[in-house]
Amino acid sequence: MNLEESVLDIMRSVFELDEVSTNASQKNCERWDSLHHLMLASELEDLFDIELEPEEIAEMTDFTRVVEMVKSKM
Repeated sequence: MNLEESVLDIMRSVFELDEVSTNASQKNCERWDSLHHLMLASELEDLFDIELEPEEIAEMTDFTRVVEMVKSKM
């Protein structure tokens, strides 16, 4: 499983959705609220063994930025 697929799996799990697309963002995903955003960051840190700073977490507003942030930390 590649990085993008892993991130999508985490997003599906955290947001409790059957499907999440690569177009997912805070603007078009109603379940992507502040609580789920923090849960997403925590799951990413656990799975990829990385540490995200609060500013970095705040920048992760869509799927692409999430993937870029994880890549930058690995």
